[in-house]
Amino acid sequence: MSSRKIRPSFRDDSTSANSPQSTSERAGSDPRRARSEKEAPESSTSSSRRRRVPESVTRNACLNCKKARAKCDGEKPCKRCATRVEPSECIYETHIKHTKEELGKLVKELGARDYLTEQILQALSTNEKVPEILERLKSGETYESIVEWLGRSPIGDFETLLPWKSQHSTFEALDHETSGISSTSFKWTSVTSDIAVLDHLFQLYFAWVHPVHTLFSEGRFVDCYKRQSENYCSSVLVNAICAMACHLHSVAEGDEVDFEQLGGEFSDTVRGSIDASDKSVTTIQAFAVMFLVNCARANGLHASSYLRLATNSLSSVAYQESEGFAEVWKNTVRGVRNLNAEWAQITFQVPPTISSALYNAVEENDNELDAAKWYFYRYANDQCPAWPGLLATTNREKSKLTAIIQDVTAMMYTQQGPKISPYHVLQQYSRLATWREELPSIVGNIENSNSQALPHVLSLLILYSNSVIQLLRPLLDLGDFPSHLVEEIIWNHTQQGLFLLDEHYRTQYTCRYQPVLQMFAVLHLTDIIARFFPRGVEGGGKDGPEAIQFGMEVLMQSRAGFPVAGPLQEMLRRTANECSIRLPRDLTEIMAAPRRLKQVYRMDDLIDACTRPTYTQPVDEIHLRYLPSFSADWAAEGASFEFLKPGSGARWLGERGTQSLTQIRNLLNTN
Repeated sequence: MSSRKIRPSFRDDSTSANSPQSTSERAGSDPRRARSEKEAPESSTSSSRRRRVPESVTRNACLNCKKARAKCDGEKPCKRCATRVEPSECIYETHIKHTKEELGKLVKELGARDYLTEQILQALSTNEKVPEILERLKSGETYESIVEWLGRSPIGDFETLLPWKSQHSTFEALDHETSGISSTSFKWTSVTSDIAVLDHLFQLYFAWVHPVHTLFSEGRFVDCYKRQSENYCSSVLVNAICAMACHLHSVAEGDEVDFEQLGGEFSDTVRGSIDASDKSVTTIQAFAVMFLVNCARANGLHASSYLRLATNSLSSVAYQESEGFAEVWKNTVRGVRNLNAEWAQITFQVPPTISSALYNAVEENDNELDAAKWYFYRYANDQCPAWPGLLATTNREKSKLTAIIQDVTAMMYTQQGPKISPYHVLQQYSRLATWREELPSIVGNIENSNSQALPHVLSLLILYSNSVIQLLRPLLDLGDFPSHLVEEIIWNHTQQGLFLLDEHYRTQYTCRYQPVLQMFAVLHLTDIIARFFPRGVEGGGKDGPEAIQFGMEVLMQSRAGFPVAGPLQEMLRRTANECSIRLPRDLTEIMAAPRRLKQVYRMDDLIDACTRPTYTQPVDEIHLRYLPSFSADWAAEGASFEFLKPGSGARWLGERGTQSLTQIRNLLNTN
């Protein structure tokens, strides 16, 4: 199709009026040929009568020139408007591209100024060189020079701190405006069109949920979101992500949005539009995210159904050769499998078997993915620090760990099949200990590492400690079993898990943002101390009352956004009463419910939280699964695993693990 060309206008003037040609001749002939033939001998005069084209032409013409389809020189007023017989105002419309550039420049300038102001205010709040700062401000010195004088991060570091500059979390507001939900009639969600709100929710999800439960490729999702492509993004997935992220919003004074209500609207939108018969990969991902949403809301039975739908749909997805599908599929299968293993461990059931690769081998782009920044994001406009995210290594090692967890839960909770022998238990413990020993130092040696202990890495190590406890805990009250053979190992792993939670997770990040499923690990770790080590152990560590206090406080922080923490607190309170553990003096304050949450919990509420009336393991049922000769056979089987006396089990942690436990004991002794 040829482009439309604008010819010079042909108008009647005095010269044409005096032409010897008749009107009929002019009407019946080609005006271009007639004009050319007539004006050929007097080209000098004809050129003066033609419309002059300006020497410089702008691509953004004024409205008058646009209407006349004439070229414009971009001046104000332009030459054409200035020479018109009937003058009219020369008006220019700002081009959207130029608007974006100007807005981007303005946002960057305001962000930089805000960053410098924050640096100065922080120095003032800490009484750092206050008189000198005030004197420099009075003298009109620039903010940038004051910050540089203070020795704080210069303005050049500002861009590196912005969360949307991540290789993966690239939800910049201007990108939403021009290529996201508000530039056209297309919308990923009908709940809100507020770009700032959506950006805030995405940042929360990719900071606190995605690294722990990686269900899709963030890069592919972001790319499709911006391009409005449904290859690896969909409305149900966007709404599910936003519903989960609403639980991570910290309420602040001046909030114009009720994020609790907004989260309900996102969830309702998913429930109203998601199709169980849709076997697309994004629908499977949405089901998995809705599992987490319902876990957060203490709807464990509903959560189980969503996870079952996601799991069953995997077998119906046809593998595609399209670009990016292999990466997306790997994350989805691995993520759903991990969720099933963790949920089975919490609810004491046999996890489903997913027929697919384990995806626990090192891959070509793992170094790049590990180097991608993780941002410590909590609030809108948060100037958050960033560290290498180690996402590839964390996911790979978690896949290995959950494969062991899956085998352990299947062994313990299968109703039919061979009885459990000491060899079975020792073999699984050996696998767990070997996993910990072979853990790459960048995620396994956090005590001696100079890098930041990332929250998803801490969650991985806490999951390991809880898995060892779940495996060995039934032995502590098994008939005539010599429980002293496993007490030290259970004590060490319990204190290690509590130490990671207390000295790292809560201290560095608070437990406000901890994963929903990690709250159950808090219960199990605390329960071990309350039931079997209420007076503690010589050498340090938390005793029963301290563990109960700690568990209550951790759940209180989580309760700010996760309703499930309420019934879990109530279950822990009942455990303390059952074990005659002194409850915290400030219990009323610790268990005070945020707005709209329940104050009193009944049996249905507890069942909804974890699908059972209690979080504790069904040890009586597990004991029935053991061989009658289990206790007698332990000594013979234990010999082959060097598992004979108290203290021998510590060597299974390896040299690095043993050093770590020694450091933990030393730190605990100083508290």
